[in-house]
Amino acid sequence: MPEMIMPDFLSSLPHITLAASDASIQAIEASTLSALGHDILTFLLVTVLVIPFSRTVNVNPTLLFLLIGCLIGPYNLHLFSNNEADLQLGDFGILFLLFNEGLGLSPNRIKDLKAFSNLGIFQIMSSMAFFFFGTLIGGPFILQYLELLGFPIDDNLFRPILSSPVQAFCIASAGALSSSAFVLPVLKSKGWEDRKEGIAGLSILLLQDLAVAPLLVLLPVLAGSGPQTAAEFGTLIVKAVFGFGGVLVAGRYLLRYVFDIVSSAKSTETFVAAALLVAIGMGQTADALGLSASTGAFAAGVLLAGNKFRAQIQADIKPFEGILLGIFFITAGAELDLAVVVKEWPTIIVGIIAFLTTKALVLFASGPALGLTRAESARVAVTLSGGGEFSFVLFKLASDLGVLPGDLNKLLTASVIISMSLTPLLGEIGDYAGNYLERLEEDFVVNPWDQLTAEEAQAVFDECDTDKNESIDLEELRVALVKLNIPITTIAEIFEKFDSNGDNEISREEWEDGIDAGYLSEALRNSSGVENSYSTSFINDATVICGFGNMGRSVYGMLKEAGLDGEGDIVAFSLDPSRVTEGALSGAPVIFGDGGRYELFKAAGVTAPKAVLITYASRSRRLNVLTRIRATLPKETMIYARADDQREYQELIDAGADEVICQTTEAVVRFGGLLDFCDDPEKSNMVRSLLLDRDYSSEAIPGYSMRRISDLSEEVGMPSRDILKLYECFDALGYDNDGGDISISEARDFLMRSTAFEPLDPESLTRLIKRIDEDGQGDLTFEEFVRICAASEVT
Repeated sequence: MPEMIMPDFLSSLPHITLAASDASIQAIEASTLSALGHDILTFLLVTVLVIPFSRTVNVNPTLLFLLIGCLIGPYNLHLFSNNEADLQLGDFGILFLLFNEGLGLSPNRIKDLKAFSNLGIFQIMSSMAFFFFGTLIGGPFILQYLELLGFPIDDNLFRPILSSPVQAFCIASAGALSSSAFVLPVLKSKGWEDRKEGIAGLSILLLQDLAVAPLLVLLPVLAGSGPQTAAEFGTLIVKAVFGFGGVLVAGRYLLRYVFDIVSSAKSTETFVAAALLVAIGMGQTADALGLSASTGAFAAGVLLAGNKFRAQIQADIKPFEGILLGIFFITAGAELDLAVVVKEWPTIIVGIIAFLTTKALVLFASGPALGLTRAESARVAVTLSGGGEFSFVLFKLASDLGVLPGDLNKLLTASVIISMSLTPLLGEIGDYAGNYLERLEEDFVVNPWDQLTAEEAQAVFDECDTDKNESIDLEELRVALVKLNIPITTIAEIFEKFDSNGDNEISREEWEDGIDAGYLSEALRNSSGVENSYSTSFINDATVICGFGNMGRSVYGMLKEAGLDGEGDIVAFSLDPSRVTEGALSGAPVIFGDGGRYELFKAAGVTAPKAVLITYASRSRRLNVLTRIRATLPKETMIYARADDQREYQELIDAGADEVICQTTEAVVRFGGLLDFCDDPEKSNMVRSLLLDRDYSSEAIPGYSMRRISDLSEEVGMPSRDILKLYECFDALGYDNDGGDISISEARDFLMRSTAFEPLDPESLTRLIKRIDEDGQGDLTFEEFVRICAASEVT
């Protein structure tokens, strides 16, 4: 009997459904998996075609995703069957983007980017303030002025913004963001990654990404969809602080053990599932507590950033992140309505120009005050002036909240996409502007006296006061100022101006008053200037000193005492006008300019320096200059640099220094000499090696000295910093071996999902592993693992 009932029931289902309505069946089918499956197939097909094509034509794949999204979107070919479901898939891409951003916030990365954190914070706050107040206060005047000029701008779209602070806040928040997907490839292609431009750009991008999470929380509150009363605000704060805060505290300790347990299963599938579960689960938890899902995903990444499995997690989710981000950019491009672009092109052009100009000016103006030169500020400011992908997230949220009307949303989306696509061009413009400013600074006659601080003015007074009687007579002033190419008659006039009481001597007080009054500045403007005081050219192979601070002056003094003081034998470069002044007064050949520019060397006649000594006090400045001159100087030129500690020693060696003088090591060697332990060069060198080995092994890879890592780096052609990253992966794979050897199967799985370019052939990979596995025991040491990764071009 049961056998008869089941078939009868199943056979009756179609008749019941058909009896309901054929149209209902078609509607249901169109809105279910068939439609979503069609769209997923479209997405995958686009991804398969775009990535290889972008590498062939050397175009950013993100740009192609946006363009294809526009082409197949609802405003053109309309190939999407379920737009709402597609947007949700794109949201998953955003979630994984923020999760990966959080994973990247390791303590070392935070330390590296801290140098320009003030610049990033200032850029976000200033850009938002300019856009917000500029829209509400300056907007009416700008529109009125454009109307008077007869410019065909559609003011019907903008006038509602002028009276809506919430809309203005949304636009200001989106305008302050830049695109990591477009900017990072530009920084890499320009070779700026290890320069101050790259470090500053990464810091700004990181802080912009960090700012997205609070903006996503704040926008609903301002729009009236969040808590409005004091009680509701209190509830949200309690949930955020105690609820989500409790989850973070618990997760910090629990996730460590969770991944230990998961990894013990030795199943890649389980490990991937755990990583996805953490990212999505934290997102849902945050959403349930009144925060955004992306905020929770970012927090999950931060929690795992210090986990020993971080490197493996990043490798495991990389394919998912790439595909889902591709979907996100395709769906974002689908929002680009070409009809709106054609109809509103004057409005879009004016908006983009105003947007790029404002953003670039904010960064350019703040850069010099926060650690960048004018040239470096120009490169960073122009390159980062375009829009960012997180603007789409803010616009979508604002649209869902009813803050942005549909037409305005389309206009803003089109503006951001166009400005993002201009990023490669903006990088070229920024590079040109930076180079132009550097040439301008070199050609500009620098007047150091205009920039002297009170302390520097006193130092110059001491240089002139050769008899140390706390006053300067006319002869002492003449001897000093003749070196600056000031005529004798002018020196007499200057002396009279300084000597206010007429006692034929210049006291310290009179000197300060004269400097403040600009007596010397005026005289120098009418003379040939400090930088022209060296009429003789330098020899072709002169020794170059980069930086003329305490270390640079001491090195110059040592070379001079050693007899290397012939005409044109030594040249020093400094961007500090006071150092140039002091050098000129003491007779040292100091030229105002950037010691990292080989063009400046050649302009001074030094085309093949015998040696370059990098003596800057700033650690980042030393690495920046070394990287730049190593790439341009002849290979046979020896470059020597100073380092503060052993870790910087290795960084400078990797960057191309021939020898590095480590200050901490040399201090210890000196102490050893005082104690008669380092009483000959052989013992001194032994102590140096011992110190370098001990320091590096305790800070980086257990059991591997600095010298051993350096040798391995040279053998495989991989920078030491990349070897350190590989150790994180190796350590995560060897979790059950106390950091010992790993199995070949574990290494193979890692390599198959982590290669930089095309997928590896399994058979070729197996042969490679067997060839490098020297003992043939079926497991790999760390050195063998590094050799295999280098041969496989692992990222």
